[in-house]
Amino acid sequence: MRTALVIPSLGGPHLRDCLQSVAALDPPPAEVVLVLSGSAAPPAEAEGFRVQREDRRLGYAAAVNLGLGSLSEDTEAVAVLNDDALPGPGWLGAVTRAFEQRPDAAAVQGTVVSADGSRVDGRGIAFDRWGLPVQVDRDRPFADDHGERPLVAVSGTACVFRLQALRQIALGNGQVFDETFDCYHEDLDVGLRLRRSGWSAAWMGGAAVRHLGSASGGRFVWRHPWWLLANRWRALAGNLTPGATLRETPRLLRGDLRAVNTLARRNPRAVLTGAAVLASLPFIIMGGWLRSTPGPRLGAIPETAS
Repeated sequence: MRTALVIPSLGGPHLRDCLQSVAALDPPPAEVVLVLSGSAAPPAEAEGFRVQREDRRLGYAAAVNLGLGSLSEDTEAVAVLNDDALPGPGWLGAVTRAFEQRPDAAAVQGTVVSADGSRVDGRGIAFDRWGLPVQVDRDRPFADDHGERPLVAVSGTACVFRLQALRQIALGNGQVFDETFDCYHEDLDVGLRLRRSGWSAAWMGGAAVRHLGSASGGRFVWRHPWWLLANRWRALAGNLTPGATLRETPRLLRGDLRAVNTLARRNPRAVLTGAAVLASLPFIIMGGWLRSTPGPRLGAIPETAS
């Protein structure tokens, strides 16, 4: 399976380490596209990779879309990797083999682990009882890494997609990742759209990636809580039926209160941002309902990835 790799980056402090890990992948990707936006210059480690430059800052969704649009026509799968993620040498081969074992799978990820490798950072995305997206097995000790598990969605930190499926769920404007999300929960939105079109997502053991940690939340003290709170509503309203959205609204609002309380411990601005999201909800929800997307809308929030 011809697999490409797209790395969206603003030139963060861990990009060099990420590119060194990518250079050591065995088997290697057929092509690597580094989408570098903002003012950062390509590091020396990018030599031999294709670099897509944008002077303006691109959000995650727009950067990945730019990379997807540049891939060769014979590409069958595309991996996406954050610039602060370090895959092991066998990571790409392990996750792409899952497509051969599961023809219904459109998205696969391995275990994302903490920087020191001691704890699980996430094994995919699920919903908690309040309809909040959570990372499966977050903060558990990283020990056994065998088996597989169905997911609601894969995390954009380190994952691989079947390109045929991504093309099938493209939005009416041709975008795969919805660029109105900018950053956060665009991977959840893609997972829900794949589910609507009959595709599945899965976690596979034996494909660990160390996550050194993003600093974006600290840099965007206003936008970070906005993205986290508003984009959950965008993802759900954009994929649920209007009836399901209204039916789920009471518990989703309770989830917002819990999320704001958690975010405010580190960023007091989250309280004001939460109020702004609440005031904007009618427009966010209506925008989701009006979005042009393929596949029948979901009648409920997926509680498990069945």
